[in-house]
Amino acid sequence: MKIIYSQLQKLIPELKKTAKEVADDLTLISHFCSGLEKINGEEVIDLEVRHNGADCLGYFGLAKELSVLYNFPLSLPKTKSILKSKLPLTPVRITSKSGVKRLMATTMVSIKNKTSPAWLKDFLKLHDINSLNLLIDLTNYVMIFWGLPCHAFDLDKLNGGLVWQDSTQKKNFVTFDKTKLEISKGALEISDQEKPVSLTFIGGQNSGIEINTTQALIEMAIYDPTRVRKDSRQYKIITEASIRLGKFLDPELIPTAFNHLITLIQKYCQGQISTQIYNYYPKKDQLPKILFDPRKPSLYSGINIPSDFVLKTLENLGCQLKNQGQNLLVRPPSIRKDIGLEEDLVEEIIRFWGYDNIPTDQPVSSKKLPDITPRELHVIEHFRKILTDLGYDETRSWPLVSSDKIVNKEKTIYTQNSVNSNFPALRTHIKPSLEIQKKQYEKYKVSPVQIFEIGKIYYKEDKKFKETYSLGLYNSDSKQTRKDALFLLSSLRITNLNISSGNYFEYSFENLPKEINLKKLKTLDPKAVNTRAYELKKQIITLDANLTLDKPLKPKKLIKKYSQKIGDKYLWQLRVTDIYRDPKTNKYRHTLRASYYNLESSKAKSIHLKAFNLSKV
Repeated sequence: MKIIYSQLQKLIPELKKTAKEVADDLTLISHFCSGLEKINGEEVIDLEVRHNGADCLGYFGLAKELSVLYNFPLSLPKTKSILKSKLPLTPVRITSKSGVKRLMATTMVSIKNKTSPAWLKDFLKLHDINSLNLLIDLTNYVMIFWGLPCHAFDLDKLNGGLVWQDSTQKKNFVTFDKTKLEISKGALEISDQEKPVSLTFIGGQNSGIEINTTQALIEMAIYDPTRVRKDSRQYKIITEASIRLGKFLDPELIPTAFNHLITLIQKYCQGQISTQIYNYYPKKDQLPKILFDPRKPSLYSGINIPSDFVLKTLENLGCQLKNQGQNLLVRPPSIRKDIGLEEDLVEEIIRFWGYDNIPTDQPVSSKKLPDITPRELHVIEHFRKILTDLGYDETRSWPLVSSDKIVNKEKTIYTQNSVNSNFPALRTHIKPSLEIQKKQYEKYKVSPVQIFEIGKIYYKEDKKFKETYSLGLYNSDSKQTRKDALFLLSSLRITNLNISSGNYFEYSFENLPKEINLKKLKTLDPKAVNTRAYELKKQIITLDANLTLDKPLKPKKLIKKYSQKIGDKYLWQLRVTDIYRDPKTNKYRHTLRASYYNLESSKAKSIHLKAFNLSKV
C-alpha cells in the first residue's frame, strides 16, 4: 500500500512530523514501512499492511490510525447532499444467496467524460494505476481513499437492468483489459438481460466506460470475501479491487464513500443523478460485545499503562463503552472487523502505547500472571510425553478424509472448494488418519507399529459446527493398546474406566473432566522410558538365524551377546522367537529374528551372516 504523505497531511492538518518520522511510527503500530522515496516532488511511503484490519488498505483507515496515535482530529472531504431523483432506478436485482452484503447504486446522465486532470493522473500513477479516463479514474481514486472498490457501467451498453447472481452455467466473458475467461457455474457475476458484464473484482469490456460515455450506472458494493477470494484465485486474476473485497470490509462506510464518489462525478464530470438511489442491505453486521478488563494491557505488557490512556484510546478508536463493575463492556466500531476478543483490545492499547515504550533494561516484574493456556494444551503435552516415552511415534496428518472413510454422514461436515476433490469431508475421528500412517509403516515393514496422533476432529450437532481435540492410538499388539490407554486415562485421575480391546483406541477431549489437577498428573516410571529415535529411509529387512547349543540360554543373554556383535548402527530389533529341544540329539535350537534398517537387502544379509557365523546359501 503506497501512501502520499501530503495526502495524509490533508486528512490530519495538525500533522507536523516528517514523512520519515510518520513512516517509522506506522511501523511501530504494525504497518511496516518497506520504503520511503521522493517521486515527482512527493514523498511516498510504501507500507506492508500486515495488520488484519482491511480498513488500512485505504487513506481513511490509515489516517484514522494516525489520529488515534497522535490524538489529532481527522479532516474528511466535504461532500454535498445528493439531490435524489424521484424516478425509479433501472431494475437492479440481487438473487445471489448471501453473496452480496451491501450495495448502493444510482444512474447518472449528462456526463462529460474526458481525460483526467494532472493531479488525478499523478495521484494514480504514484499508486501504480494507469489513468484511463476521468470517470474510471474517479472510481479508482475513491477506492484508494476509502478502501472500498466501486464501479461504473456504461448504460448505453447494457440491455435492461443488472442482476447480481450466482452463475448457473458456463459463460464466456472478456474483462475490461481484454482477458478472455470462462465463467464457471457458481461464480458470483453481474449480468444484464443478455450477458455477464462484470465480476465482483473486475469489469467487463462489454460494459466498460469510454471517453464518449454520457450516462452510467454507478455502484459500490461489499461481498462475501470468501466468494471473492475463490473467484479471484480460480481465474488467476488479482486486482486492487480483489485485494480489498477479499477482506472483511465495513458496510456502514458505504454511504459516506458513495456520497463522496457522486460528489466528485458531479464536480468534475458535471454528471446529474437521474434515478433514485438503490440501497441493498438485507442484514446488518452485529457488533460484538466484549467484556474488557482495563488492567489487562498492563498485565500483558508487564508495565503500567494508565487507565485514562486505555479509555482515551478506546474512545478514539470509536468504541462504545459501558461500565460493568470493574470491567468495561466494549463494542468496537464497525470499521474494525478484526476486533472480536478481549485480547484484540489489549493488543490495540499496547500498540498505541508503543512497543518502543516497553523498557528493555528493567527487571521483569515478579508478579505472577495467571496461566491462560487452555487446559487441553496441557493435557496434549502430557499425553505426548508419555506416549513418546513408551516408544510411540507421533504422526501429523491433514483433517480431510475420503468418502469411504465417512462413518456418520449426519454428523460429517463437508468442505466447499476442497483442495483435493478426493477428500471432500472433515474427519469425525482420528482413526482414518492413523490407518493411512499404519499402511506406510507396513510398507517399510516396521514391526511392531506404535503410532499416535493428537489433532482436531469436526462434527455437526444440533445444526451447529463443532470441533475438539482427540487422541488416536494404534499398537499392533492389542493388549498393549489397552494397557497404554488405561495408563493414559488413569494418569488424569479418571476412574471407572471401560476400554474395549482392539488395536485402535480413541479419546475425545470433549470428555475431559471439568476439573483436572494439572500439577498432579501421573507420569511414567523413568526406567520405562524409551528415548531412542530412528529415521527410516528404506524398508526394514528381517532375517532369521538358528543357533544349536548344548543347553538353553536365557533370551536376554542371547540378545545382549548378538546385539553387541551386530552393533546398533543398523540393528532395528533382535528377538528370540523360539527355543526348541531336539529329542534325537538332546540339543537346543535357538531361533533369533534380527531386523535391519536403512540397508540394501544384500548388505543386511552380509552383516547377518557374519554376526551369526552362518554359511552363505
